[in-house]
Amino acid sequence: MSNEYYRLPLDFETLLQRRALPRCSEEESIAQHLYLMLTTYFGESRFDPTFGCLVWEQDFEAMTNMRWKDAVQRSVEETIRSHEPRLEQVKVLVGVDDFEMKGVSQRIRKRLEVTVKAVLHRTNEPFGFRASLFVAPLSVS
Repeated sequence: MSNEYYRLPLDFETLLQRRALPRCSEEESIAQHLYLMLTTYFGESRFDPTFGCLVWEQDFEAMTNMRWKDAVQRSVEETIRSHEPRLEQVKVLVGVDDFEMKGVSQRIRKRLEVTVKAVLHRTNEPFGFRASLFVAPLSVS
């Protein structure tokens, strides 16, 4: 069942030329989908306003607050349970730490670490995913 999924981002030039699009494994497809969930805010997707993540709706000044991390964790878990049927027994861990940006303007930014542990529905194999998002302002690493 490997390579049944399309790799993101889609190459529309290749698609318009009717050539085969790059494929990926189920695990890579799930990871791409989880990443999309994390970088989408609620209401951004026209087909489903519940698709997305609470990170975008929170005040980043309160990021170190335990309630904020718990709310983000619950939001990500609920989004995965609602929108990723290929995973079961989903557990999400959210951490926030300071990250020093070196370069022209040295400053400290907040980095949100999201770790997902689950089981693949089809095979009962363990599945892991980890993503880092730099927030305030939000960007991806």
